[in-house]
Amino acid sequence: MKTAFIYKNTCHPVTQAYAHAIEATPYKIIGVIDAIDKAIIIPSYNYYFIESAMSMVVPITKRIMGKKCKIIYRGNDGLFGEKTAAYLHSNNPIKRCFLKFFIYHMDGISVESEKQINEVREYTHVPVEVCESFVKNKKQLEKIKPRVNTNTFLFIGEYRPPYDHKGIQFLIEVCNNIPECKLIIIGKNTKQLEKYAKKNITILDYVDNMTVYWKQATFYIHLPKYEAGPITLLEAMIAGLIPITNTNAGHADIVKKINKDLVLYPATQEATARQIRDLIKMPIEKRKKISETFKKNAAFLYAEKEMTAKFQKTWNRLIT
Repeated sequence: MKTAFIYKNTCHPVTQAYAHAIEATPYKIIGVIDAIDKAIIIPSYNYYFIESAMSMVVPITKRIMGKKCKIIYRGNDGLFGEKTAAYLHSNNPIKRCFLKFFIYHMDGISVESEKQINEVREYTHVPVEVCESFVKNKKQLEKIKPRVNTNTFLFIGEYRPPYDHKGIQFLIEVCNNIPECKLIIIGKNTKQLEKYAKKNITILDYVDNMTVYWKQATFYIHLPKYEAGPITLLEAMIAGLIPITNTNAGHADIVKKINKDLVLYPATQEATARQIRDLIKMPIEKRKKISETFKKNAAFLYAEKEMTAKFQKTWNRLIT
């Protein structure tokens, strides 16, 4: 049966791999007008695999034109859970109406984490399946022997104002209040945040060799405003770093299963800093045990071949 993969601008590499696995024909759109144009020009397909809300315009237009199809959405964005103006919490009632109209037309949804299921259920009761992302550099990360005797934290992620959904500015303010820790931030556009950081924080923007920094850190920290499925948390587990995150992060449920104290509830900068200070007081032996447990549990998970096969099964369940 014919499948089209519709995405906006640049698709996520994991979504691209999953689309290839189900032999979907890719189509890029760059806006509403282009989406409507594509809907008129491209052939009709039985199934549409969709990344980004805007991409829903294509199969919905096909339906309006009288073409029957099934629409499966990959929820690797903040559509259902992010509480910013970017999505369903927008102050623009027209935007909210359109997004709910898009959701109404979804026949199935593949999400990144268990956390998202409840978020999806607030808006629709179509079938939902969890299929996490894979980690491209898994073999390299598996070779890392983590250090457990430092107070060095690592964060990797792009700074995207104005929403800053990864919470990088908040993270800097938190670590400004913990002078005994060292924080290394790596990510596109992050260099502009240097003016907010104290001496215990190093901001590197983009680096070629990430392995060097994975080896330096004991902890990986990610305190987002919202993120559906941060791959860096999975990477940290594979590398054996001790992940500290909050309940706004997808994959927090995986962290919680191993040590619930590593998942923080969103709080003020000062309160979060106090929680982190308590965590870094843990004895070296406990740190070592936690590190080894994460590394062991991730050993048979998150490889590209394995997760692609899982997605193929997820896809087959969603389209039946």
